[in-house]
Amino acid sequence: MNPSRHAVAVAIVTTCRASLARAVRSVFRQRLADGQGGRIQVLLGVDCDPDGRLAALLDELAPECPPHVTVTLINLGYSTSQRHGGPHASYYGGSLRSALTLLADSRVVVYLDDDDWLKEDHCARILQAIEGKKWAYSYSIYADGNTGQELCVDGLESVGVGRGIYAEAFGGFVRPSGLAIDKLELLHVVHLWSCAAFASGDGEDRLVFEQLRREPHGCTGAATVCCALDPNDALHARRVEFMRAHGVEAHVAPKAGSSRSA
Repeated sequence: MNPSRHAVAVAIVTTCRASLARAVRSVFRQRLADGQGGRIQVLLGVDCDPDGRLAALLDELAPECPPHVTVTLINLGYSTSQRHGGPHASYYGGSLRSALTLLADSRVVVYLDDDDWLKEDHCARILQAIEGKKWAYSYSIYADGNTGQELCVDGLESVGVGRGIYAEAFGGFVRPSGLAIDKLELLHVVHLWSCAAFASGDGEDRLVFEQLRREPHGCTGAATVCCALDPNDALHARRVEFMRAHGVEAHVAPKAGSSRSA
């Protein structure tokens, strides 16, 4: 590998919610293992900035960026998502996630939603799991996005191929924030991030997973992604029920910056 290249790239599509700062800081805290290359790229793709937060967020984060991390900002000044007047069906970022994948200065691309965050060993574990494979994933932790509290490991949804509540309908599932791909091995899949499986403009992750589940993959075997719960999500009650069955009483307030209608 070219020593000047990044060992891994983390692609974040954002609408500049306040939670973006936490997501980016979680990448700043990543430490790769010896022999993994050491350098990490953050590709920050701005879908839109409706509340004018971007400049302040960047000013806040810039002094904190460690030497082994490079932040690459992609701000087109317009949205490619139909949600915000663009041409692409995906409700969450239009073509940005596809574009960031192609622009990444690494074969290995990790995805992170701007309201989720990573445990410190996520990238190191992912790089180990994807070695010799086309993609890899980590398990998730249900978390309170308002407080940052970790609540319960997700054993319900994002649990891999042929497992979980989506095993029968979709052959399993891995949420984008738990996923990493070797983009050169999976170029035929990358465009699907810009599409939508459902009329509501979402489901691009189902389209991608449908292709991935048939390909050789690895798993870290650890829960290294914190997923911010949203009471407005249609599956929230099911998640609360799952957590209660595992001894966790979760009382999550309305999510700050939720993209879903109540």
